[in-house]
Amino acid sequence: MILITADCPCGSPLFLKAAAETPDGIAKRCIFVYGICMSKPENNFIATKWTEVSRDHFAKYWIFNIDKIHRRSDAGREGDFFVMSTLDWAGVIPVVDTPEGRFFVMVRQYRHGTDHISIEFPGGIVEAGEDPAVAVARELEEETGYRAEMLVPLGILSPNPAIMSNTFHAFIAENCQLVRPQALDENEEIEVLLVPEKEAIDLVGAEDSGHALMVATLFFYMRYRGFCN
Repeated sequence: MILITADCPCGSPLFLKAAAETPDGIAKRCIFVYGICMSKPENNFIATKWTEVSRDHFAKYWIFNIDKIHRRSDAGREGDFFVMSTLDWAGVIPVVDTPEGRFFVMVRQYRHGTDHISIEFPGGIVEAGEDPAVAVARELEEETGYRAEMLVPLGILSPNPAIMSNTFHAFIAENCQLVRPQALDENEEIEVLLVPEKEAIDLVGAEDSGHALMVATLFFYMRYRGFCN
């Protein structure tokens, strides 16, 4: 995260020396994050990073580990916190251009966590040291048989920053072409769908289209396409 900072009367380096009176008479200062001005009430609490005191490997499983971390805040609070450590993930919106418009290559599969069928975009694990773009291109071909002419990185997300340490990398795959059969893992059963762009957006919130990371990736796509202006 990039912070643009300057001196401030309150002594904090996080806030610009700018205060404005709001209609309700509450003075506010500003913090700029990615060039966006975010105001805050005068004398409000300032969040800071906690210091790690110790870390124990509490449990280890095939796809994730659980660490018990003792941390202390600048305010003197301290405690034990459990964090799930796992590899990064990557997901992609694959686009097929047709005379009828833009279609998304989507996948429909059973998810053991929710015990439901889920409609999603292709994606998977980024191996340790692997470029996320390489990982997502591989997952796209293996799950659907489609290959992209161009991959566009959209952004990164924290799947659950309260308890997880990994990162999700979102991409668009432009001008996808079907080049091979699926090459699925032993316990994968994946149905491939071609869904019109607008219909895919309209699916959000339906019972089988509730994967939060897919919805967030779709928001990135809509911003990329200029639909959020």
